[in-house]
Amino acid sequence: MKISEIREKLINLAEPEYGDFVAKGAPSEYLVMGVRIPAIRRLAKEISVEDTERILVELKPKAREEVHLLSFLLAKKISKKGLDEKELFKHVQRFDSWEMVDLFCASLKCVKKNREQWLEVIDELLNGTEFQVRMGLVLLLDFYVDADYIEVVFDRILRVKNREEYYIKMAAAWLIQKCFVRFPDLTFSFMKNVDLPAWILKKAISKIRDSYQVEEEWKNRVKCDIIC
Repeated sequence: MKISEIREKLINLAEPEYGDFVAKGAPSEYLVMGVRIPAIRRLAKEISVEDTERILVELKPKAREEVHLLSFLLAKKISKKGLDEKELFKHVQRFDSWEMVDLFCASLKCVKKNREQWLEVIDELLNGTEFQVRMGLVLLLDFYVDADYIEVVFDRILRVKNREEYYIKMAAAWLIQKCFVRFPDLTFSFMKNVDLPAWILKKAISKIRDSYQVEEEWKNRVKCDIIC
């Protein structure tokens, strides 16, 4: 499939009003065409393995949807051929919205198969730019919140707790909430005994109290024992 064909398909799939909605919720410097994510995923599946290699090199994204398409193609390639860190970081440098980060992370199902290798990648991401750090935190949220890695997750939150960028702080709060759902005792102790920035702590508590997966008793405890 040629680059021109890909762009024509995306144009035909575009819904301008939907694009306006997306642009408000996930600001980006890229053009927003208004193609829905399931349609972009289907397009990625239509592209052959051979074409994927070429498109990952040749497609210079101008639109948000093209970045998403490259993300889905790269995730497919990594799943089949393994991780190329140079290629990964080159792609991640394109990201300028939380949506680009979160959709790419969710597509990297292969992380589950080699979490130690990916933990090295995460550590490098956590030293990077706002959206690189967010990607590191979201990968932890998607694939590491379990008994084997919960302490690792806490440690990585502490590594970036003083970063001031909004989308890093939001990801940290979201990650704490996810940990609380799975491990309320451990996460409660972490929140109470570690010196977390007030903004992250309050946002995490808000997310915990809004969650349908947290028992009312725990919601009251995080409010009274940590905030009060």
